[in-house]
Amino acid sequence: MSEMKASELMGTLKKVLKAKKLTYKALGEKLSFSEGTLKNIFHHNNISIERLFEICEVAEINFQDLIRMSSRAKEDEFSFSLNQEEFFADHPEYYFFFREVFFQRKSLKQLEREFSLSEKSVLKYILTLEKLGLCDVLPGNNLRWNVNGKLRWIKNGPWNKKHLKSYVQRTLSLIQENRENCYNSQIGHFSISQKTYEDFKEELRRLEDKYREIAFQDHMMNRKGNFIPVSYNFSVIDDDIFDIMTEIPNL
Repeated sequence: MSEMKASELMGTLKKVLKAKKLTYKALGEKLSFSEGTLKNIFHHNNISIERLFEICEVAEINFQDLIRMSSRAKEDEFSFSLNQEEFFADHPEYYFFFREVFFQRKSLKQLEREFSLSEKSVLKYILTLEKLGLCDVLPGNNLRWNVNGKLRWIKNGPWNKKHLKSYVQRTLSLIQENRENCYNSQIGHFSISQKTYEDFKEELRRLEDKYREIAFQDHMMNRKGNFIPVSYNFSVIDDDIFDIMTEIPNL
């Protein structure tokens, strides 16, 4: 294993172990080598592939996930092609199927049970995903994905043009139904300079990217974990919503 690659993997592994609250001592009790050797490995970033596999197994970390997490953030993002997104926009049921299998990591059998799908329907779904170029269907209907990481929709692309309005409306309904369990900023208005407006938008973009990355790492580090499904929506519009809504009828 090259020094650079080992350094990347070991750095990510340290973060994962810290997130799992696994100490060197706790690991050393289950490994075939001592705690002192383990500390030396992390100090010098020098490890054989066999020992790296052993640490991952003891810590219940998927080795492929570790590699993915070690990649740069941009390498952990993907977007659909225009043709793919147009297809999903016109046939959202295929995207929801993709989402359940790819992001939620549900097996095909799970989907059959949860959504009362026939084997024929499941086969049609996965073959369509293969035709779109998103995966290869292997023997036994195992899937090898051709995409990796977090999805970023095309800005103002087919999906958002067709489904964003209904998504926002449904999100607002959820906020009203669960007001005691969610945080929702109040609709407001203030006047700011153009530069401050641009800073405001950039700050929201950074905040979204930050928590998208945190969510992705949570998903990689906690394969069995208890996850809380979260929906979010925040917008900054260069207009005064109250001014738009104001009506003063003749009496």
